Amino acid sequence: MDDGGFKMSAANETKLNDSDLCHIGPGTPAGEMFRRYWLAISRAEDLKEIPQAIKILGEELVLFRDGQGRLGLVGLHCSHRGSSLEYGDIEEKGIRCLYHGWLYDVEGNCLEQPLEPAGSTFCQKVKHPSYPVRELGGLLFTYMGPAKTNPPPLPRYSALVREDGMRLVFPPRFWDYSWFNFWENVVDSLHAYVLHRDSRSERSWENAFWRHRGDHHLDALPTEYGLKAIVRWPGPEPETEYVRLTTVALPTVFSLGGRGEEDLGFERLLFVTPADDNNFMVYTSDFIPKDAANPVDEREKARRAGPSAANVKEYDKRKYVPFKGQVWKEDYVCQSTQGNVGYRRENLATSDCAIILLRKQLLEAMEIVRNGGTPKGIIPKAKTNEMISLEAYRAVLTKSQVAQLLNGRS
Repeated sequence: MDDGGFKMSAANETKLNDSDLCHIGPGTPAGEMFRRYWLAISRAEDLKEIPQAIKILGEELVLFRDGQGRLGLVGLHCSHRGSSLEYGDIEEKGIRCLYHGWLYDVEGNCLEQPLEPAGSTFCQKVKHPSYPVRELGGLLFTYMGPAKTNPPPLPRYSALVREDGMRLVFPPRFWDYSWFNFWENVVDSLHAYVLHRDSRSERSWENAFWRHRGDHHLDALPTEYGLKAIVRWPGPEPETEYVRLTTVALPTVFSLGGRGEEDLGFERLLFVTPADDNNFMVYTSDFIPKDAANPVDEREKARRAGPSAANVKEYDKRKYVPFKGQVWKEDYVCQSTQGNVGYRRENLATSDCAIILLRKQLLEAMEIVRNGGTPKGIIPKAKTNEMISLEAYRAVLTKSQVAQLLNGRS
């Protein structure tokens, strides 16, 4: 695949470590790695008839749809004298700066400079920053890498393209800490047993997890696009185990699946996109099969519920209290206060095996990119039109089925 001939200079080729995961600006190893993938940047329904300012991978940009319906993502600041195109006018051919009227199309070509002398061709010398945008499954994605004219295929994840049910795309969530603190948490499946134990609504199947004490096992297996995290514990019958399987596709796509056997066929995908080193966005897409029970309302009940203040002391002035009983705030308290990976002190244990594998895969992808290669998770051109299923479920399996799963056979 054409990578645009990018290779980081020898001066930058120091040994990568975990701290490099925290820095995603242009020219950084993680930033260049991210720029090889398609990244979610907005819900399609949120892009109205006015420009939308957005920050992605440390770059200030503006998203718009021109009068012909074409999607554009261009530099936020006009190439003339820097005024914000967030306040520009959308026209048939592109977006026009409100200050001196320079007009840009979705590919960053400067089409008009109305205050220049008649016959001037100066506009042909101006190339404004721009990136391709595509819509799929109710989300908008951009590719910010060097191969803008020939980018890799946009992955056709099943939750985004299936037509045998209903798709729900939730409003994005915006968080103000390092993207990687959130991202490694998605494969830290066992944390929920402690952190979220008191935050769950009643569920017929998953209660088996919350009521079981000890002897949980976590395994991590590499896959074609990333990894699988598998949690298992003793099942309801001899020679059975409860199994929770989730899948990650690099760089930041997470398949969560249903809450139990009653949700078979349900898919939930999370797409995480860093805005800068200290802010990121999360987009969520659910797919509910036709005639299946809709698990979304029940699933979101605990997330929407407010934290309990029942046991909070009147003298407790800690910044994030109360937080217990509200899943997202419990996660926020832990993830936003732990410090950045590579800078904080930590001691990884056996239960962190999925985190260890995830870090290893991302560092390998960064190394491959800076050496001019194609990282794991990029869809080959031959699979442009293929639907990609990221396996995720919770079920009771026999021990022989578990053995097959751990040997790489679903």
